Formats: sequence, C-alpha cells, structure tokens
Amino acid sequence: MSESDVQGDTGQQPRWRGFLQLAVIVAVVLAAIFFARAPSREFLQIDPELAQARVEPTAAVIQPAATRASHKVVLTGTVTTLGNVVVVPEVSGDVVWVSENFRSGTEFKADETLAQVDRRDYELRLASAKLALAAAQANLKQRLDEAARAPEFMARFPGGHLNPWLATEGTIEEAEARVGIARNQIALAEIALDETRIRMPFDGYVRTTLLSPGQVVERLVSDVGSVYAKHQLRVRARISAFDLNSLQPVIGRRAIAVADGRAYETVVERVSKEVDIETRLGSLYLEVLDQEKAAMLPPPGTFADVTVEGPMQDDMFVLPESALQINGSVWLVDDGRLTAFTPASVGYSDAGWLVRAFDTRDGIVVGRVPGAREGLGVNAVTAGAEQ
Repeated sequence: MSESDVQGDTGQQPRWRGFLQLAVIVAVVLAAIFFARAPSREFLQIDPELAQARVEPTAAVIQPAATRASHKVVLTGTVTTLGNVVVVPEVSGDVVWVSENFRSGTEFKADETLAQVDRRDYELRLASAKLALAAAQANLKQRLDEAARAPEFMARFPGGHLNPWLATEGTIEEAEARVGIARNQIALAEIALDETRIRMPFDGYVRTTLLSPGQVVERLVSDVGSVYAKHQLRVRARISAFDLNSLQPVIGRRAIAVADGRAYETVVERVSKEVDIETRLGSLYLEVLDQEKAAMLPPPGTFADVTVEGPMQDDMFVLPESALQINGSVWLVDDGRLTAFTPASVGYSDAGWLVRAFDTRDGIVVGRVPGAREGLGVNAVTAGAEQ
C-alpha cells in the first residue's frame, strides 16, 4: 500500500464520525419533543365517579348555637379636656412677680396668685375713690342740715322769702346720688386692684406660658399663657357610622381607655353631630371617671386605645375568625356542595366574630378548603373530628 492511500483513509474517517454524532443529536431532540407533548384524550378518560372521589376535598364545619352576646368596638382616641383656657390679664401694667407654679407643666390651685401686676396705680385710684366718697358724704350732710333749718326760718319769718341757700328742693336727692356714685367708684377700684392678681377659679395645670417679671401686659389683649382645669379630662375617639349604630343607645355606655400603659374607666358623655369631611368618621367624647382618685392622669394630646362594650343581643352566633371569608362572607355546605353566604355582622368580642343567627344548612366551613369555589363538592366533617 502506498503512502498516498494511507493518507486518504485517515482523511475520510473523521467526516464519517461527525455525521454519526449529528444524527444521534437529532434523534435525541425528536424524542424529547415527542415525550413532552400532552397525552392524548384517551389517556385522560377515567371513571367519573372515581375522579370525583379523588378530588373531593374535606371541609371542616361547625353548627353554632344561637346565644345572647355583646360585641366590642375598638377605637383610637386622643386625651383632651373640656377646653383650654387662654390666660389674659384683666388690668394693664408691669408684671412685678410670677409664681413658680405658673410654668409649663406645673399644677396650681384655685384662686392661687399666678402672677402680679404692679398695684400702685390701682391703689391710688382706690384712695381717690374713697376721698370722693368722703366729699360726697360731707355734701350730703350739709344739704341735710340746710333742710333741717328751713322750717325754723319759716316759723320765725312767716311772710319772709326763703334765702337761696335754704332752697333745698332737689339738692338732697342729688347729694345722695353723688354718694352712691362714689361708693360704686370705690367698688370698681377695689375690683381693679384685686384683678392685678392673675389667677384662675379652678384647680388646674399650666400648658404653656412665657410670662416673666418686667413684661408689660395690656388688659384683655395680652396672651400670657394657656391652662386647663384639673379633673376635666375627656377622651375623643373617632368612630364609623356602622360602629356607632351598633352601640346604640351609646350615651352613658361604659368603655375602657388605655393611655400611657394605664387603663382608665370612661363613660360616653356625648356624640358629635357631624362627621369629618375627609374620613367620614364621627367622634365619641368619653368622660374619665374617678379623676379625683387617680394617682396619675394622662396629659392632653396622649393617644388612647378605647374599647366600648356593646349592648347584649339575642339570637347571635359566635363564630371563629377562621370562618370569615372574603368580603365578610362564609362558606356553607349544602347537600355536599359549597355555597357562599354573607351573614349580618354585628362586630367582634373576645370570643370571636358575632353575626345574627341564620340557617347554616349542613354546617359553616372553618379553615381553608383547597380550590374553594361556588358549587364545589366537598366531604363535610365536624371540625375537630376530621382526623
């Protein structure tokens, strides 16, 4: 064999192997496509009764008994007061003294002097009013004396003319009026002098103040601070129309408000007569009970969680929350099939979801049913006995 024949054989051998490898790859791809196709209809045709028995899921159901129960409404509120009082002086002048109890966050007593306006001008006014009273009283005495001497003069000179200084007609009344005016001026001066004391007619707390000695204040104009009355706390809680209707009658209903980790007993005092334009919520105003006996009270502005106890109602079902489905509905089992029902919800209690009693058919489904839908066939078993 020549050298050229040997080289020709070695050149043909690699090309033959390449074609073989390509053919194997194509065969593998075609086989994968074939086996990946969906099975034909004849492979899916099975016994319908056997298929139903295999796909029917188990549904745990309950049959609640109608009972008497009450629901609870949980709200979010804010501690407030009957009203903040803006402190304004009743006289004008220089502030000469400010009490340590008239500082932001402090407590004060009723009629306690919180600040003092300079008294000197008002003391002089009172002294002047007293002098004016003395002058008016002296004038009245003179007129009375003149009136007393007039009959004696007329007796001594029957046909004589009465001297002008003895003509007392109307002068006594005028002198008495001047005395009355002088007395009123003294009373007004005493009131103005007393009003140099800045004070409140109630026990309370100071919210804010920036008053200090040396400031000049103007009567009924200068704002020197803000206070609120002690033991007049209220809790304002927002509430929807649905929850409000469920609590009727709501006035006088007891509630628990938790603020700063402490629980306070409250009672619904009044309800707002309008709703918020944006939130469409009304407001409950609750009075904090036994404020005088409380060791500590929450300051205004504190957030509070409010729980209001609703009225006791008959013919109620207490359902577990696991029975609640989308949009407030429940699944009922009716002749082995699921059917949706929306009960009349009342609210929630510690025991569960409260709804008005209704026909439960073969039971109310609790928990999850795989593939749940209207009309799905299920195997209903009593909850707790499905094992």
